[in-house]
Amino acid sequence: MKAVTWQGRRTVSVEQVPDPVIQEPTDAIVRITSSAICGSDLHLYEVLTPYMHKNDVLGHEPMG
Repeated sequence: MKAVTWQGRRTVSVEQVPDPVIQEPTDAIVRITSSAICGSDLHLYEVLTPYMHKNDVLGHEPMG
């Protein structure tokens, strides 16, 4: 699947990432057709970069 990924301070990119898998009986996989980063992601984009790793997936504003 494609996802917005953190590549470095102030740098994001759409990349191919592994499909999600069900790991616990209570897990669910929901098909999302669009997603975006939002204001609450901006601290990951710049301020909290010491905690980010290249290719971390961003975005929690699902649509679809």
